[in-house]
Amino acid sequence: MIGTGVVAIQLVRNWPFTKQAVTIALQDRFARTVEIRNFRGTYFPPGFIAEGISFLHRQHKNLPPLITVRTLILQASYAGLFSIHKRVGRVQVIGLHVLVPPKSTNGKSNSVMPLTDSSSAKSLAIAEIQADGALLEFMSSRSDKEPFKIEVHRLILDHVGENGPIFFRAALLNTEPPGEIRSTGQFGPWNADEPGSTPVSGSYTFENANLGVFEGIAGTLSSRGKFSGTLEHIETQGGADVPNFHVSDSSHIVHLSTEFQAEVDATNGDTLLQSVRSHFERTTVLSSGGVTGQPGQRGKTVALEMAVKDGRIEDLLRLITEDKHPSMTGNLSLRARIKLPPGPPGFLKKLDLEGDFGVTHERFTNAAVQAPVNKLTESARGENKKQETEDPETVLSYLKGHVSVKAGIATLSHVSFSAPGTLAQIRGTYNLLNKTVNLQGVLHTNGKLSDTTSGFKAIVLKAVSPFLKKKSVTEVPFTVGGTSTQPSFALDFDGKRTF
Repeated sequence: MIGTGVVAIQLVRNWPFTKQAVTIALQDRFARTVEIRNFRGTYFPPGFIAEGISFLHRQHKNLPPLITVRTLILQASYAGLFSIHKRVGRVQVIGLHVLVPPKSTNGKSNSVMPLTDSSSAKSLAIAEIQADGALLEFMSSRSDKEPFKIEVHRLILDHVGENGPIFFRAALLNTEPPGEIRSTGQFGPWNADEPGSTPVSGSYTFENANLGVFEGIAGTLSSRGKFSGTLEHIETQGGADVPNFHVSDSSHIVHLSTEFQAEVDATNGDTLLQSVRSHFERTTVLSSGGVTGQPGQRGKTVALEMAVKDGRIEDLLRLITEDKHPSMTGNLSLRARIKLPPGPPGFLKKLDLEGDFGVTHERFTNAAVQAPVNKLTESARGENKKQETEDPETVLSYLKGHVSVKAGIATLSHVSFSAPGTLAQIRGTYNLLNKTVNLQGVLHTNGKLSDTTSGFKAIVLKAVSPFLKKKSVTEVPFTVGGTSTQPSFALDFDGKRTF
């Protein structure tokens, strides 16, 4: 009984959870001045509730605090207070806001991460820290650049204060596309001099993200992967799956799957895409590039190098057209550079694309369109235009050219369409916004235009053929106007042709 009374007296005299004791303990842990606005101690269980906690700059105390906490709740046990190695059962942090400043002119940072550093050798082991509504802001050394922000919806830290890595379970709110990223792994020890060198590793999942926030596309994305490295150089690999991907101007839905390897800088959000392999239908797209910030620009710019080898043109057409059946089939090769800056005015208006394409073994799926091509080819080869059985070789052709997209306008140049004995050269523009077409071209053929039964015969009458002869090759200048769904064709005798 007397012993219990002595213990109680000693505990009261040395009660660790007073405002003064907690302030001193936090100042030791963070090696900086700490201010607490409101404080209330608890006894069952032993602990405290502190509100309005600010961790000030070491030298510039007039600046906004590096760390603020709206509410800090600590719960211990009496057994833990009397143990040799002091241990706290649970700490709850509500409204944590951390500013991670850039390196100073001497190359060092003034930042200290919560509960990961100490100015003395004393250590307080904490079984679990739960942080809800945390916000991390990585400050830039440039005054014109806004800090990179990470919003953590829920964070649980284990084994804090044991001079080793901290194990975490986190739920982060992603804004574009909206959704929750869940991650588990380990973090630290925190490098106070160079925060970007702090080790981190783990895995993540991202489920049911709505791609509809991006103008021009829609679908539900799920992704999972793993990562390791340091905050400035996180190597990550994983995959993403969109079973219902489609472009807004198309009614076709495709299953898009992606595998990737990338490097992420968690201090500013920049991502370098080392290898991205995307697959839909029978076509695979290989990409590399980055999603990075630019000087004087808010947000991230997407810059990609893309390549398609042995793909299918019909797969691409399904993505961008409303037609029930693609107008063309064939093997597709493509190499393009894409740049997409952040913000308005919308996907198609800000898309910057330069690319070269080629389609082999091409065939128009519409018989009315393919028929004149076949007839011209047969005539050019001197074959019997009345043959009943179609020679598969007569439907083979080759389409190639260059495309440049800026401000919603696709400019086509060096475009040629060829079949045996027939060549068409085309250039002009296509408005991606209102679908209007403005093309000029020349058709060269060794055959007779009168051999066509549709298509070009509607444009070039049999009577004008003698006036278009040049060295036994028929040259037919033409223009294409109207829209992509209702094109209009006409002869172009006065047009300047430099094909």
